[in-house]
Amino acid sequence: MIEELDDVLADPARLLAADRAAVRAGIAAADGVGREVFLQAEAIFGDAAVTPAEFAAWLHFAAKATGHEEYAEGIAKAEPGMPWRTVWAWWRPVNWFVAHPSLNGDYHQVHRRLYEGRELVEVVDWRGPLWLDAETGRRVAVRGEGALPDAGLSREALAAPDLHDWDLTAPESWESAAAVAVEGGRTRYLVQDTHGIAVIETDSDVLRDWPRGEGIDSASSEEALPDAEPELRRPAGPLTPARVDDAFGERYVVRIPGGDLPAGLEHPGTRRHLSDIGLPTVWVCHGAEYEARPAGAIRPPADGDLSEDGLPGGVSASDLIGFGAFEHGELYLHRHDGSVHIWTRVGSTRGKALVPLAPDLDVFTRVLEAVYRYSNACWHPYPVEGGQDAVAELFLEEMDDLAPGLFDRGTPSGEMWSWLYAGITELGVDGF
Repeated sequence: MIEELDDVLADPARLLAADRAAVRAGIAAADGVGREVFLQAEAIFGDAAVTPAEFAAWLHFAAKATGHEEYAEGIAKAEPGMPWRTVWAWWRPVNWFVAHPSLNGDYHQVHRRLYEGRELVEVVDWRGPLWLDAETGRRVAVRGEGALPDAGLSREALAAPDLHDWDLTAPESWESAAAVAVEGGRTRYLVQDTHGIAVIETDSDVLRDWPRGEGIDSASSEEALPDAEPELRRPAGPLTPARVDDAFGERYVVRIPGGDLPAGLEHPGTRRHLSDIGLPTVWVCHGAEYEARPAGAIRPPADGDLSEDGLPGGVSASDLIGFGAFEHGELYLHRHDGSVHIWTRVGSTRGKALVPLAPDLDVFTRVLEAVYRYSNACWHPYPVEGGQDAVAELFLEEMDDLAPGLFDRGTPSGEMWSWLYAGITELGVDGF
């Protein structure tokens, strides 16, 4: 039975002809690309009973969002009568915890721009702008710092019908999709959602007899509770310069040439991290903010900056190098073992003390990155993700796997970190 279901899921034509309830009942034990696409489609759009053509549009979107282009092509070939098809989707799939996309609350802007003869979709948040090719959705590098000109709309696009003129079952963001291009009876719409951006396309011939009058029904996507969930996806492997730039914004990462590293910094891993991987210079999570010192100001503490009675046994001020600060205190690297500490009053009953934050810069950077990666799911969870508390548990579990005990409540490091990540685990997207 499982082998037969795997075969059905592997063939888009057979999947579209199958009974969805039967597929849903057995999919937990299935495997393969089709399983992931089916689960993502129902987790994003719900389990409403729609026509095979509309379900094909859901599957096509899920395949595009998860990067399964060949499977998406198979769906389009099997069902040419989809009411809409996905051109591209820069989207956070369900249970994927990634740095981008992360279109949280009002902390971002989306614009259509022109650059070197082509149209781009510009996404701006506190990390700076990034650009997507309007035809493919691929990231584009833009040279220069000046603002790009706006991309206008043709008269045909301005006169195009609204997507919500048709009776469709889709997330609420489909209701406000904006027509951006019309050519040969096909209309492209830009969808903006807290989970990402997509360009979808309709065909006037396909929609000629499609029902109208009720508009887009988003109830299914708001109540989606499939029995099986899509698998968790997180970045794997070592930190790389590209990964750090992507998470924090290239303009907010500094790399210090080996010859310019602070005098006396002996720890090889820390030297490599500062020179090659990169140090985030700015990080924000509601009230918690971090800022690194300029490269030339990363230096040992001055006399009187640290009192001896606040230092743990075996550590002296001369062992430390200041490199940044949270609002709760100054940050220091241990020049010999590479550990990261904060000089703070938080959790102390006897004035300021040195509290360990991470065993090294690698873990410190990964924790800051993880707060960004989980922010969208914490603040804008899909129904199947279970809400903010459930996502917060996944975040804390990942951090415990990364550095066991570091976040334990009741410990100085755990108490300090709880102040820093509370923006995603306890507060909403608006900071309340």
